Amino acid sequence: MGVLILGDVHGCYHTLKALIRERWQPEEDNLVLVGDLINKGPHSVKAFKYWLKLKALHPQKVILIRGNHEQWFLENYRHNARTRSFQNLCTAFVEAGLSPREVAREISRLPLHWESEQLFVSHAGLSETALDPFDPSDLNGLLKNRKTLKRLAKLQVIGHNIISAGKPMFKPNENAWYIDTGAWCNQFLSALYFSEGSSIPKVYQMARKPKDELPVSVK
Repeated sequence: MGVLILGDVHGCYHTLKALIRERWQPEEDNLVLVGDLINKGPHSVKAFKYWLKLKALHPQKVILIRGNHEQWFLENYRHNARTRSFQNLCTAFVEAGLSPREVAREISRLPLHWESEQLFVSHAGLSETALDPFDPSDLNGLLKNRKTLKRLAKLQVIGHNIISAGKPMFKPNENAWYIDTGAWCNQFLSALYFSEGSSIPKVYQMARKPKDELPVSVK
């Protein structure tokens, strides 16, 4: 069984849906999202509900890894935050039939990584400097790291750090792929496809769909 790994979506629902429909074969492959499904882009709620739908249809094959923006929602919910950005997102979820409690419960269940015999996939990567990489509050941990990655025997695949060139980048010294190509900021949503047992991926990209463009007032 192969695996299709998608980069940071950031609310670009239409782009996400187009890429999945074009490239994912659920009868044959797993689907892994590296996190940051929500925030920044205009359709966080639609993207989240789409993931819930896919997960319900293919519970053993669809994996959303927790990103720092999912963690942001969870922490704001737990602290009953009153910031405008959080309250606006909560309102949007409620209007779509999801309570903030339901969303927080789903996020709290998200794994911090996914791995196979060849791959170690996380949002921000396993670094040399993390005190505890599995601690969500560790600035160099799997959710927030921006430091050099630890070179593992397994190939790391991460998002979090936008690649300005607009296409996934392999760093040989880290044995790692960086696949966040800025879907929300007018670039691409990128994905890597690994066939079973392979460490050499096919690279797929979908240009951001016009419906995912941010309103001028919030750019």
